[in-house]
Amino acid sequence: MSSTQNVILMEIAPRLISLGGSTVHRLIPYAKKRMVGPFIFFDYFPATDFAAGEGMDVRPHPHIGLSTLSYLLEGEVLHHDSLGNKQLLTPGDVNWMTAGIGISHSERTPPALRPLPHRLHLLQFWVALPLDQEDSPPHFTHHAQESIPHFKVDDIDVALIAGSAFGRKSPVEVFSPLFFLDVRMKKGQIFNFDPEGQESAFFIIQGRLSVGDKEITTDDFVVLATNSSLQVIAKEDTHLVLLGGEPLPEPRHIYWNYVSSSKEKIERAKQAWRDGSFPQVPGEPDIIPLPEDLRG
Repeated sequence: MSSTQNVILMEIAPRLISLGGSTVHRLIPYAKKRMVGPFIFFDYFPATDFAAGEGMDVRPHPHIGLSTLSYLLEGEVLHHDSLGNKQLLTPGDVNWMTAGIGISHSERTPPALRPLPHRLHLLQFWVALPLDQEDSPPHFTHHAQESIPHFKVDDIDVALIAGSAFGRKSPVEVFSPLFFLDVRMKKGQIFNFDPEGQESAFFIIQGRLSVGDKEITTDDFVVLATNSSLQVIAKEDTHLVLLGGEPLPEPRHIYWNYVSSSKEKIERAKQAWRDGSFPQVPGEPDIIPLPEDLRG
């Protein structure tokens, strides 16, 4: 195995972001690393206990030029979008929403769960779309936990949430080469992964690993050097996710919830959200305004 210095490109500490009374850990975009493969955004919602009557309330907001990937670990989330889809996300499920030319959605604790004490634990990503998909019609798909490939790698439990790895392919439709794996290790187990030249990174949800002579702990986001293979040893029972893929050939601009190769498209989308011509979530007029409108 290569030395730790040659394997780890950088470690990124999470920024704590307040969203509707809850705190999420934002890993990318980061000033020195805007993307990992096509992944341009990664929010981790740590296990959070809500009292009866409380819950998640992310009001309708817009997206262009990306796919959102929501992967639920604990709790329930109700997705509602401008296409009219209403979908309950339960543990192990994946929601994959492709914005294309434009979609808006809300994410909330479902009404049946809100009167009860409950816990929420969630991962959310944005995947930038290639040029030929940026202006595609929006669409949404839900993948139940039982449809996601689960298998063993050297007796380690692995779920292939999206993309391709280990000779397998997830049913989640993607538009460029990528991978997103959920890996659960027992103390002392060794996990090897070769990204085959693609960019890659991992995030520890719970536990402790070693990479060479470097110890990595909970809440660390580690970006690997290009063309390096990963070997990690679990110092205790550990839950991590591994993600990456081929970088897109063109740069991407990001403003609020918009991602695009074109600043002009972002400006048009901003104006459409401001004037109400952007697709709206049916029956949910209480939208999140553009950040600059809040400042104004």
